[in-house]
Amino acid sequence: MEIGVLGAVTVDGATIPAGKQLTLLAVLVCHANRPVSGDVLAQAAWPSAAPSPSTFRWHLHRLRATVGDRLVRRGDGHMLRVADDELDAVRFTRWVQRAAAEPAERALDLLDQALALWRGAPYGGLDDMEDIRVEAAALQEARLGAIEARAKALMSLGRFAECASDMATAVAGQPLRESFVELWLRALAAAGRPAEALRLYGRTRARLVEELGVEPSGPLRRLHEELLRHEPAPRLLPPDVYAFTGRTQELGVLDRLLHGPADVAVISGVGGVGKSGLALHWAHRSRDHFPDGQLYADLGQHTAADVLPRFLAVLGVILVPEDHDARIALYRQVLAERRMLIVLDNASGSVDVEPLLPGTAGCVTVVTGRSRFERLVTACGASLIQLDVLPPADAALLLSRIARIEPGHAVPLVELCARLPLALRVAGARLVTRPGWTPETLAARLTEERRLDELRAGELDVRASLEAGYQELPDAERVLFERLGLLPAPTFTAWMAAALLTVPVSTGGDLLERLAERQLLQPEGFDVAGQERYRFHDLIRLLARERAGTGPAQDSVRDRFLSCLLALVKDACEREYAGGFRLLDSGAPHWRPRGRVLPDEPMRWMAAERETLLAGIHHAAEHGHAAMCWDLALAGVRLFEIHGQFVDWEQTSRLALRVCRDHDELRGAGAMLASLSAVEGFQYRREKSLALAKEALPLLDESSVQALTLANLSAAEQSLGDAKSALAHITQAVTIAARLGDTLSEAVLLARLALLEGGAPRPMLDKAMKLAAGNTRVSSLIAMSDLLASVRAGRHAYAETLSIRILDDVRRYGDRVMEREALCLRADSLIALRRPAEAAACLRRAHELAVIQNVPLEVRRITAVLETRCLPTAESPARHAPRM
Repeated sequence: MEIGVLGAVTVDGATIPAGKQLTLLAVLVCHANRPVSGDVLAQAAWPSAAPSPSTFRWHLHRLRATVGDRLVRRGDGHMLRVADDELDAVRFTRWVQRAAAEPAERALDLLDQALALWRGAPYGGLDDMEDIRVEAAALQEARLGAIEARAKALMSLGRFAECASDMATAVAGQPLRESFVELWLRALAAAGRPAEALRLYGRTRARLVEELGVEPSGPLRRLHEELLRHEPAPRLLPPDVYAFTGRTQELGVLDRLLHGPADVAVISGVGGVGKSGLALHWAHRSRDHFPDGQLYADLGQHTAADVLPRFLAVLGVILVPEDHDARIALYRQVLAERRMLIVLDNASGSVDVEPLLPGTAGCVTVVTGRSRFERLVTACGASLIQLDVLPPADAALLLSRIARIEPGHAVPLVELCARLPLALRVAGARLVTRPGWTPETLAARLTEERRLDELRAGELDVRASLEAGYQELPDAERVLFERLGLLPAPTFTAWMAAALLTVPVSTGGDLLERLAERQLLQPEGFDVAGQERYRFHDLIRLLARERAGTGPAQDSVRDRFLSCLLALVKDACEREYAGGFRLLDSGAPHWRPRGRVLPDEPMRWMAAERETLLAGIHHAAEHGHAAMCWDLALAGVRLFEIHGQFVDWEQTSRLALRVCRDHDELRGAGAMLASLSAVEGFQYRREKSLALAKEALPLLDESSVQALTLANLSAAEQSLGDAKSALAHITQAVTIAARLGDTLSEAVLLARLALLEGGAPRPMLDKAMKLAAGNTRVSSLIAMSDLLASVRAGRHAYAETLSIRILDDVRRYGDRVMEREALCLRADSLIALRRPAEAAACLRRAHELAVIQNVPLEVRRITAVLETRCLPTAESPARHAPRM
């Protein structure tokens, strides 16, 4: 169904006769997709006296015969359901909005389509109702705005005579709309008819004075003065960028310069990200706001001292002073009475720009460059636009426009070009200029090794654009930039820079910040450990790798990074567990930077470096560093266990196990088999856990890992019904931990033994708690055993209270696995205490955690309990594994 309101109200092209049905329909369309009360509808159609209910229903019935089931009841009112594309007013608005973001030629087509929808006065002149009158007035104003936009598009395309003809018609209908008059005057002058423009100004001024008692506005008066001088305003802008796409938010920031207090904007970003394109596109789009002209200078090619004489000359200054300061003063004096736009492109910093800034408000300056321009931001209140790569949809659209292909066909190339506008333009140019090439052809050529070579077309060169900042780097920053390209880590922090350069951590942080200032790194903000993180743009990472090269020296740098990562990860575990849960030592080298890295809560640092740890493990595996690989993987178990990252845990352990077997690293293979046994136990796959533990134990020396593996074996045996073996193995594990002096491991294992011995568990739990004193995490593990024992013994009131304390503790330090286990046990007690609603809430949160942690067996078990309205299940008390 199509509904028209841009003229007489129509449905599917048919005009609705005047009467009650038309009035009701107009009101409903005006409030489309929103309920309208019966009283409002009745008042609109019967303004003098309310109709009877039957009369009202009869007219609604007649209207329904026209619009069908689109007319529906909503409460006490009625609503007309209309899709956006079915209402001509919505289509008109959308086309006008799209036109604002398009180049002039495309904008003209869209505006023509939009204006063609108009057939007369909106709503057919039914403006005696307030809501319709307001809506109709807004539509009329939007139509006038579209006419202005169309005229500006014609001017941008150089079609001055056509614009003058159109604006003559527009002014005849709106003789006092000064923006129409101004456009007509400009079109006449540009078409070589300045005298006619002057006569038109005189007629308009006389009419304004006679009918409104006012003089023409400032823009119109300044245009009149320009016409009298016969001196065209300087227009130094280079051409608008072709196929400009997206950047709606950034254009909005620049638009605020036209009306807001700020009169300077700086556009900062990496090379090739589209800084100049954004500045020039906005400058062309906004040039009518600057009747005194636009100035442009490329400060990448010229200094301010070179530019000032040229600017003064085009501003009409005949005698330019020799002294630089005198030139600046004269330049600002000349601009003081003008409304101009100054675009300063490719500036290297604030100092380069300051001599070319106007001294007073009225003019607007847009600066682009790789710098952050801190002085302009703080001293001039400049608006800062930090430009990033394009969103995926905009990137595909830009490439499709350049290459003249469908956006869907451009998608495979978008990420290969890292959504960098320059790279997308190069890719588009190569497709256009090479007959027979398809997007797939180019994608196949954009391998990582050749990508920067392929992203070059004539004078467009992505490598050259990115390299400009690199070539200017001082020695220390240049070396760090290159070595960062060697790292497998996705993001970088100060300790990594310290490891790469063997400098203090604070120095590493300073050097990273300097690279960020030059747009060679992108700041990511602060992570959960309080470290500031940085990342490479994808194509800059390729440049860094290129410049780093390959060879023994580069391998040594990477090895030092891995050694630093291993030392810090193991230090974090050591500090977190105060020497308990002692890890095996592979003999891989440790390198520690100068300065503090680990925060007071070291597991926060581990969480912040999760991706770094995963990358380090994979890198060690790829290069055959078996000892480093399994040592990192074993240290990562603490992080994976606490956060329930079982996929990471299993994948890294399996990878390290394969590398250990490939290099006959038997001790490491035993450690990884033990690790896999633990993760299988956490996911309730008891048979696999048991088999892996049995395979691991012959390869393990007496150690905390051996004791914990025996505990995993015991848990699997207990679950599979072999209570005798389970008791024997957990007892053996406690003995080993005690002999080693690993009190935390002994505490956890004692708590597990307390649940298996069959007697009163309290004495053993108390002893375990005493051994764990001072370590919150291990104390919570002991408390979990106490909670499980209490649920089994039916002491539900105590268990319910204990579970609250445990949940408070584990949530404070982020142990999501123990949170899930505690929630399940708390739910058991709440069910027994006949508090099913609270139990259900606990189970729903536990279910959410089980899904996140990818534990399908637990997901199904919790779902089954919830579906039976929180009835306890026989297996619920026996599901909890000891922590490794």
